[in-house]
Amino acid sequence: MTSRDSHRSAVYAAEEQWAHQLARGGAIDFFGSRLQIPVERRFADIASVQRYVDAVLGLIGVVTQWPGVSPVRVRERSGSGRAHYSAGVIALPLTGIGAERWAARESVVLHEITHHLVAHAHPTAAAHGPHFCAAMVRLVEISLGVEAALLLRAAFDGCGVGVAEGVR
Repeated sequence: MTSRDSHRSAVYAAEEQWAHQLARGGAIDFFGSRLQIPVERRFADIASVQRYVDAVLGLIGVVTQWPGVSPVRVRERSGSGRAHYSAGVIALPLTGIGAERWAARESVVLHEITHHLVAHAHPTAAAHGPHFCAAMVRLVEISLGVEAALLLRAAFDGCGVGVAEGVR
């Protein structure tokens, strides 16, 4: 049985703040330090998302941090509602154009990959709890760099979201 998902809206709010920074990318001032943030990738179709997911799961840092994690299948989800992860499948709504294709963003895909990693490592953890947040920060560090991970951790902190320490 999984724990109650009481931090879901706060996690989404923090990730939205973080994604706004990624959408612009480039150099930013972060409490007096200059950080270089990557520009968030946007995906054209399910095939490009699948290639990205496969590449991320193949990164040495991911393989080391989450050994034995299984592959993930990506499929299109009808409508323009929310993205979803369940039992090794990421479902993304990719209908529409421009801003309507909100799920065709790297931050959304990394969020869904994190669900897969947490389901593997901590099957009873809350869907958006401290283990999830810790895993997402680590995945972002591996895939986008320490600066992007620092911004995500700060966003979680600013929204009052706990990040588990010393876990994967």
